[in-house]
Amino acid sequence: MSAAAERLENLLDDGNPFVSSIELSPVVPVARIAPGDDRMRGLAQAVYDAGASGHRVGTPVVPFESPRGWRDVLRREVTDGFLQPATRWPDTHPRNPVEIRHAAELADGIADLVEAHLGPVRSSADVDAPRTGMGAVRSRHLLLVTDDWAAVLSLGLDD
Repeated sequence: MSAAAERLENLLDDGNPFVSSIELSPVVPVARIAPGDDRMRGLAQAVYDAGASGHRVGTPVVPFESPRGWRDVLRREVTDGFLQPATRWPDTHPRNPVEIRHAAELADGIADLVEAHLGPVRSSADVDAPRTGMGAVRSRHLLLVTDDWAAVLSLGLDD
């Protein structure tokens, strides 16, 4: 996953003063969290507890309508969202259609790798997360839940 993410990060960072990051958090078994109204929040908290951040999930975690929603978010963020160079830096030339298609294909490849590793994502949602450091400009964190595993896919932009 790191090698695939690095290729996409390099494409997005080309000629920009900001650094993109795409990372998958520690993976935790979903069996650790009891079913209930707050299960998604509990899963997100378990993922953060498995890492070293000490972050407490402070907002409700509402699943996307479609389990594939996270794939749409990832693709959108690299093609016309905050990770797209033309949206975040005024002196950057807009990407041409070939470069945008390449970024989308790389994002799809990352999504495929995640599901090959964890299994099909059955539920996904935006989740709050700790700020990664003083240079954090913007980030988005996606909770991914399969039949057996939960993880957070973090999309970030640092200066």
